[in-house]
Amino acid sequence: MRRLNDVSGDIDRIAQKQRLDVFLASRDAGNTLTRDSLKAGIRLEAVIGAAADVSQYADEAIAIVKDEYRPALHCKERCSYCCCKPGVLTLVPEFLRILDHVRSTFSADAISALAARARRYASQIEGRSFDDPTDESVPCPLLVDGRCSIYEIRPLVCRGYNSTSVDACRRAHEDADELVPIFSVIKDVTDGATVGAAQQLKTAGFNDSLVDLGSALNVALAAGDGFSAAVIEGGRALVPAENSSWVANLWARVRETARQVGVEPSRA
Repeated sequence: MRRLNDVSGDIDRIAQKQRLDVFLASRDAGNTLTRDSLKAGIRLEAVIGAAADVSQYADEAIAIVKDEYRPALHCKERCSYCCCKPGVLTLVPEFLRILDHVRSTFSADAISALAARARRYASQIEGRSFDDPTDESVPCPLLVDGRCSIYEIRPLVCRGYNSTSVDACRRAHEDADELVPIFSVIKDVTDGATVGAAQQLKTAGFNDSLVDLGSALNVALAAGDGFSAAVIEGGRALVPAENSSWVANLWARVRETARQVGVEPSRA
């Protein structure tokens, strides 16, 4: 008779392989959709289109895997604990899509209020990295009355974040060491799509770093018109908001996990 720990090990490997399948499929989709959008070159419309296409894929994939999870997730409208911490990392195309949406749909007063919230955000994290955990509440500048003001075009990281315990979210809001239980496969969809898109951006010669959303908003809104065009042309104004290692580090961890369970992902 097989030992219990052997059976448990088999179950763990099966679960890891299932998660890898989701991650790698999403990585391939993010790569392909970004490549197709940029076939005609690096233009603002194409870059924004790439972000839209990858987001649509993520929504469709999440809808499939989400149905497999029971019990229901605790996330609901106006539950915004996860929107009150820095380090919301987005792809540059996602950020440019958000900025385009803000400039084309927000009123002048709404943009002014957003700029003020972005300055407040930057002031709160001044002197430390946006990647550093904090017990402090640091609301995303796009959060208005407990709701995301750009929810329909929110970035992949926000689409993939989820919680199976609102009580844990409440505790984590006050204690950065508190862990929030999640349905990991949903996050695998958005993490995989992010990695694939970033890898293709690098291949295309575009900025493949992720940027902290709040910090990037502060930089962009202070810069005014012409900011997006400058980024497309290779401008480096977003450098203070960049995390250039997240994608490479996650991909390395995924490849190591794949090696351990006998799955060989396509080479980056």
